Amino acid sequence: MWLTMLVLMISAQDAGGPEAQPLPELELDAGQAPFSPSEVEPGDAGPEVDPDAGVLLPPIAEAVDAGRETTVIGKRMVDVRRVAGSAQVIGKEELERQEANDFHRVMQGVPGVYVREEDGFGLRPNIGIRGASADRSSKVTLMEDGVLSGPAPYSAAAAYYTPLMTRMVGVEIFKGPASIRFGPQTIGGAINLRTREVPRNFESDLDLSLGNYGSAKGHGVIGYGTDRWGVLLEGVHLQSDGFKKLDGGGDTGFDKNELMLKARYAAGQHELQLKLGFANERSNESYLGLSNEDFAKTPQRRYAASANDLMTWWRTQAELTHTLSMGSNFELVTTAYRHDFARVWNRLDHFRQGPGLYELLAYPTVGTGAVYRGILAGEVDTSSREEQLMVVGNGRTFVSQGVQTLARLTLLTGPLSQELELGVRFHHDEIRRRHTQSGFDMLRGTLVPNGEGEDLIVDNVAFTRSFSAHFSDTVTWGHFLLSPGARLEVFDATLFDRQDGSSGNALNVVPLLGVGAVYSFDFGLSVLAGVNQGFSPPTPGQLDAKPERALNSELGFRYGRRGIRFEAIGFWSEYDNITGECTGSSGCVNDAMNTQFNGGAARLLGVEALGSVKGKLGWGISASAEVAYTFTSAHFLSDFQSDNPSWGNVVAGAELPYVPAHQGQLRLRAAKGPVELGVGAAYYGQTRELAGVGEPGAAVMVPGRVLLDATASVEFGAARFYVTATNLTNQSALVARRPFGARPQAPLLFQAGFKYSFR
Repeated sequence: MWLTMLVLMISAQDAGGPEAQPLPELELDAGQAPFSPSEVEPGDAGPEVDPDAGVLLPPIAEAVDAGRETTVIGKRMVDVRRVAGSAQVIGKEELERQEANDFHRVMQGVPGVYVREEDGFGLRPNIGIRGASADRSSKVTLMEDGVLSGPAPYSAAAAYYTPLMTRMVGVEIFKGPASIRFGPQTIGGAINLRTREVPRNFESDLDLSLGNYGSAKGHGVIGYGTDRWGVLLEGVHLQSDGFKKLDGGGDTGFDKNELMLKARYAAGQHELQLKLGFANERSNESYLGLSNEDFAKTPQRRYAASANDLMTWWRTQAELTHTLSMGSNFELVTTAYRHDFARVWNRLDHFRQGPGLYELLAYPTVGTGAVYRGILAGEVDTSSREEQLMVVGNGRTFVSQGVQTLARLTLLTGPLSQELELGVRFHHDEIRRRHTQSGFDMLRGTLVPNGEGEDLIVDNVAFTRSFSAHFSDTVTWGHFLLSPGARLEVFDATLFDRQDGSSGNALNVVPLLGVGAVYSFDFGLSVLAGVNQGFSPPTPGQLDAKPERALNSELGFRYGRRGIRFEAIGFWSEYDNITGECTGSSGCVNDAMNTQFNGGAARLLGVEALGSVKGKLGWGISASAEVAYTFTSAHFLSDFQSDNPSWGNVVAGAELPYVPAHQGQLRLRAAKGPVELGVGAAYYGQTRELAGVGEPGAAVMVPGRVLLDATASVEFGAARFYVTATNLTNQSALVARRPFGARPQAPLLFQAGFKYSFR
């Protein structure tokens, strides 16, 4: 019915007056905006007037070059300064400058976004937004081309799959009221990764690079198309030998492969696009870290007990999208999708009986603790059954499938310009867990099976069926923009335990509201404000857990004129109930695994700021400077006791773990002709690993650190040579003790590469 009403409204609009024009749709790379020598410096122009629609539009204070345009959830070019909420975009130019294969490196300069390092390569990203938990990026709605990309976004939100960044042509980050359009996670925000479009002519690109620690990348793209049809094939191989040194020798690296096929066919108002994908990974990665003492001596060491740790996974992707365009004021996009993901992670998990691995390695190892630490290191042999090392085989299969449709209608009513958006999604996802464990003895520095075979410890299936809908109305009246929005999440979550036959089911109906406003002045200043209801769903089987809920508010301003840009936004989140989940990545084992905990009231507030300045230095040199900074205060407001290893016994006023008070990035660039050089410094503030008050003790504190990087490139026609390096000082800073023991920052990593574009 709603679709029929929209079509009738379009017909009436076409018959009764001038065609309504959409809002100007441009884009700026906020926070990491690249410099373009071709950028136009505008004069002191007043408000723009659309000559066709006759509607007065807020002035654009800074012209945008075509190379920095991006598509923001759809096929429109959107100026992020006119998004009613905090939004940043990292465009294709900036991604190519960084040549980063690590999702963490790409996100580190975005204000309000936090990363928690784990393996040094970003194989399992931990990303949080505005203080929401970064553990496995489970409190962020992750999308690829506007479609949910996690293995099971409702039933198991942990992001064990993230596309390779080298394939992406854009990254879009939405926070506050701007994220109400995306779900199920609206507590912190949403991130959308964009892949290449199918070309309308011949297009082929080759990207090859080599680096230290046996790293190598091969990336190829070939495509051909016309206005009516087109096809694109893209493949990537990425590998490294790893920088950690395993006791007794062995591989600590990884290799990953991704393949994507896109095909497009257009006829009249209709366009059909097919997207197929395959990805796999084999990584010799472990949750086991080091004791504080061993970390101080050899931070890149890996204990012999982790010799058998190995993750393997594969993923398939199939999406079919139909787009109906009726003039420039109506678009209907419908996508049917299915993603399958299967993984097995064999890894050391615990001693059969003995101290927990996190506690053993985080605190001084004396007495029996020294014995257990010696077993991990292969320096002491197992002498009893209790001292056996238990290796788990965490086998999981995932399905994520559904149908979503998004309709946009632009209307002109007198002085008002409106863009109505209605989105509906029917979704099903599931996870099947089959976990086993096997006992091993440590004998003369080698793991030896105990001969008892493996035991089945977890056998369950969880699935969620959901219906979600959102509606927004972006109204522009002169210099003022108002965007109210609403979201509805209805989901039925079920967990069935195959071992004991128990099951649990819960139906949730969650309405959410949000509104944002922007007022733009003629001289380049915009003021924005907004409020929205944040929500994070409980996972299936958590009958005692409450959903995570918060009231999120923001207030700030943006300025852009004559090569100068600045933005500062204050955010405030009042949590009715903050939640934490006990996962392997947070250090949980045995019966506590996958249990969700209620944390009661909490308050998170802070300030996000970014700025950039660009200009000419003379001698034909163009230069830019960019800075981003985030301040965050995050505290519990109630007393409680929790089995969550990152919370423990909490008192009101305790700080949340892994939320730095300060973080920021500075980046400088200079270009002359075909040569460009860049240097950057990222600061990660001190964090605590256990909730508490006052200065954290050394055993639960991660010190602040500075990471320096550099990039250089030179172009020769269609060829481009580049060099990138991170951690220029080659420091081995502590980045975390979760899951089990101290973990180092990746050392100096560099790559030299060659790109060639065939056109």
